[in-house]
Amino acid sequence: MRTQRGDHPHRLNRRQLLGTAATGSALLGLASGPMGLLGNRASAAQDQVALRFWVPPGSAAYCDVQQEIAADYAAGNPAVHFEEVQCLPGETNDYFQAILAAIAAGNPPDGMVIWDTPVSLGARDALVSIDELMAASKHAQVEKWPKGLLASCQYNGKTYGLPVTAGMYGIWYNADLLAEKGIPNDRESLPKTWDELRKLSKEFTVWDGDRLASAGFIPMNGAFGAAELPIWSALNGGRLYDAENQKYTIDAEPNVEMMDFFVSWIDEEYKGDIGLVRSSGSWTGYTNDEGLPPAFQEGRQAMLQEGSWLMGDFAADIEPVFTNWNIGDHPVGPSGEKTVSGYWPNWLAIPAGAANPDAIFGYMDYMSAVGVEKWFAAIVDIPTNADAPDVLPKTVVESRGEDFAKEIMDFWASQAEMATPMWDSPVQGFANDRLAQSVERILTKASAPADELAAAQKECQAELEKLLAEQG
Repeated sequence: MRTQRGDHPHRLNRRQLLGTAATGSALLGLASGPMGLLGNRASAAQDQVALRFWVPPGSAAYCDVQQEIAADYAAGNPAVHFEEVQCLPGETNDYFQAILAAIAAGNPPDGMVIWDTPVSLGARDALVSIDELMAASKHAQVEKWPKGLLASCQYNGKTYGLPVTAGMYGIWYNADLLAEKGIPNDRESLPKTWDELRKLSKEFTVWDGDRLASAGFIPMNGAFGAAELPIWSALNGGRLYDAENQKYTIDAEPNVEMMDFFVSWIDEEYKGDIGLVRSSGSWTGYTNDEGLPPAFQEGRQAMLQEGSWLMGDFAADIEPVFTNWNIGDHPVGPSGEKTVSGYWPNWLAIPAGAANPDAIFGYMDYMSAVGVEKWFAAIVDIPTNADAPDVLPKTVVESRGEDFAKEIMDFWASQAEMATPMWDSPVQGFANDRLAQSVERILTKASAPADELAAAQKECQAELEKLLAEQG
């Protein structure tokens, strides 16, 4: 991730990327203009298929490795060649709009990486369904993917994408801090319930007046807020969206209980003021927008929920004061029955109107099990296909040794298998934004959990029903 990428998309919610900025309107012009950058195809030999592949706006390292993988595939497949892989500038939402504009103009790429759910595009007939291609493939059959991850690519009985790599979530902890207090710091000894996590958190939380000097675990303080909410809901026996019945369940009792629990926790341990917490440091593993360094790496935070990408970024922003980090399962809520995990998507898809769907799917199949190794070597996103090679993160091998790196990759594999269904709504973007507002209003005491979740439920369900009505 950022150690290799330079500009880390995860740290800024993947929509506020560092680097070259471009407006949405500018990207639309690039996508649809007949002589624009994205519409200008390279000449090819008549007996070759010329493929176009797009990736979201990442750093130079991220873009460069995509070029390398495409070149490797073309070298072994003389029937195809690639135009330069387009790593679009701007923010992720601009990229999404550029895709829609290119499809509408009849000039889409053949394939692409998306940092979102294929469901939202598939529901609008903006992607090619790939079930038949998967069935005939070497690596991409249904059974080769973790069920919970593949669900984010499926809508109305059709599959619209491949979950090629995922950023998996876990509970990161500073094992040295636990040991200093005589607390067992092996994974199996970590809290199994929210109550246990809350109790342990108090051991590390220290206030200096209105400044939070050190913290244990801060609830609902992940980098992506609402995008991580389905994990916490599932941990409490709930869910936010029922894909099978196409119904939101945001204001269900387990979710109200969840938010009441977190508000009570902040009241008890964090002076009831999330603003004081935020002004006292960055609690997400990365330097925040105000320039505050990550408290976890400073040794001021015992535990946090973070993604697997932090393996590559652990020493990116500051020199950590410790190296003995580890990762454990998510604890279970008062109404929950089992631990689950979740993920951030890096999915492959074919836009509607693509000129060469069969040829590009061959590349997607290759990427799933072969090309993904080079991807992982540059960017620490977890390969998810069963045929993908066993890979180890270089930064972890160098800092912690090969045995620990192998063990932690086994842990991430287990998290992929227990991933809760998420990223599976056709109005996912709308719901993420609306739920982000709800979380903020609840944490800042602007609205009571039950009232706020009921309002979000009404609006998200209305947006979903509007889309379904448009589909007939």
